[in-house]
Amino acid sequence: MTFASPPLRARLTSFLVSFGATLLATPIMAAPSVGDSVSMRGVWPAGAACAVSLTYDDGRAIHHQLVAPLLEAHGLHATFYLSIQQVRDPDEWRKVAARGHELGNHSLFHPCRREPAEKFGWLAEDYDLANYSPQRFHDELELANRFIDLLDGGRPRTYGNNCTNLTIGRGDREQPMDPILEQLFVAARGTVTRKPVDPMRPVFTRLGHYSGDGKTFEQLRAEIEQARERGGWIIYMFHGVGQGTHSLFIDDQEHRKLIEWLDRERASIWTAPVVEIARHLKARGVRTGTRRNDAASRPN
Repeated sequence: MTFASPPLRARLTSFLVSFGATLLATPIMAAPSVGDSVSMRGVWPAGAACAVSLTYDDGRAIHHQLVAPLLEAHGLHATFYLSIQQVRDPDEWRKVAARGHELGNHSLFHPCRREPAEKFGWLAEDYDLANYSPQRFHDELELANRFIDLLDGGRPRTYGNNCTNLTIGRGDREQPMDPILEQLFVAARGTVTRKPVDPMRPVFTRLGHYSGDGKTFEQLRAEIEQARERGGWIIYMFHGVGQGTHSLFIDDQEHRKLIEWLDRERASIWTAPVVEIARHLKARGVRTGTRRNDAASRPN
């Protein structure tokens, strides 16, 4: 199907040629096996009371420069959602994947629903999800997957919904993206719900999550402790870490306190990438829960 205007096709062609040449210039790292031998007691491995996934959006340099090494120093791993158009340092991301983190899909061009349009001046109308057909959405996500395959060796991965949107199309053509996400991904981080995921009824194509941007460590700890009491899975979305790294960010020291605390609490809190926890639940035979009405699930 032909979906792009001539200017858009030209930009896409130029991007694919330049980025693909960079990726193919270096060898592909083999993918490590998922920990199938993890001992399980109850829902979570090794008697843990809850699960936490830390996710970082857009593939910012600070993520491979500071965040990944900090996590590794404390024996933790996270999900980094890469928006392919913004990737400038593929070799660094290849190293991040080799050290055990998930490289998730955050699309080729970071499309979003431009609703309301005045709040999305940074996003070209070409990339308004309201103008996307199912074929275009599928093809762009599949192509982004193939690029990330060249970084991590072709591992299973998850999708981080751009702008936490759940639908494509406009008017009577608006439709949920879930069927496409189910074809391409183990799971998807959907909209902000400010609730832990129920591990017995997860909706794998739209996992609810919390925003961690702008929060203090005390706020984050209180939310995680609630999840620990209930046995849930809490997923956080972060953008920048430290002032100047993104318009949305968590303070560097507050973030460091969180990582240090999760390390100390590892006996009861399982911290792992989204793909690892989703695969763990699926391996236990957990079935996806019921989807809510799409209009009601729009982000605030």
